[in-house]
Amino acid sequence: MSDLVLREDHGPIRTLTLNRPAKKNAFDPAHASAFAAALAEADADASVRVVIVTGAGDVFCGGADVGVFLAIAAGQIEQVLPVKNVPSAIGAVKKPIFAAIQGPAVGMGVTMLPYFDAVYAATTASFMVPFVRLGLLQEFGSSFTLSRLIGRQRATELILRAAPVDARTAELWGLVTRSFEPEKLMEEVRAIASDVAASPEGAVREAKALLRSGELKPTPQEAENDEDAALARRYGSPENLQAVQAFLASRRK
Repeated sequence: MSDLVLREDHGPIRTLTLNRPAKKNAFDPAHASAFAAALAEADADASVRVVIVTGAGDVFCGGADVGVFLAIAAGQIEQVLPVKNVPSAIGAVKKPIFAAIQGPAVGMGVTMLPYFDAVYAATTASFMVPFVRLGLLQEFGSSFTLSRLIGRQRATELILRAAPVDARTAELWGLVTRSFEPEKLMEEVRAIASDVAASPEGAVREAKALLRSGELKPTPQEAENDEDAALARRYGSPENLQAVQAFLASRRK
């Protein structure tokens, strides 16, 4: 494991910490590659049930390193592909993956958030998408993902105003799932992750997959069709029987 991404396990919960604090945890190709590798490793590790991503120091993620912008301007796109692929690396994780935002999230530190399953933040965190102020535009499909997640008008303010949004506002908008006092953030996120990890693993994975595919269906009926097909596979499955037996046993106590 690269020291650019730190790994810490608490039972079935793996915390990955972006560890480039001197550069505000901004992504350069090496950092992005290390992060993608850490995500893939966590997803392949049978002992891991939930993944949490946070940042070292005072900033969650300062976006892309300035060297990335210089490389793109010089036409050296291939060199920075690992940075461009960060959101897809997050989205490829089949296990539940949560963000724990302990400080400011800037640029791609914001536009990658819709690819997480849930986003938790310290009340002192902030969220800023500064692209238009730099004469640039939004990225990573955020014209779609942010509008879907928080609504087009709120996404418009976030992107066009290019000013920091505080954690309470981000929570009200739906960019943040829940916010906590800074000293309680990791404790609370790990408690939520532990609740998720306590459920049957296969059901959790398939429920996540249905949520992800369902949000892109054109009608509720198509999402229901997928759910019905998945439920038909799960009724009477070993996980289902074991969970029901455990529930009944707890009722008899």
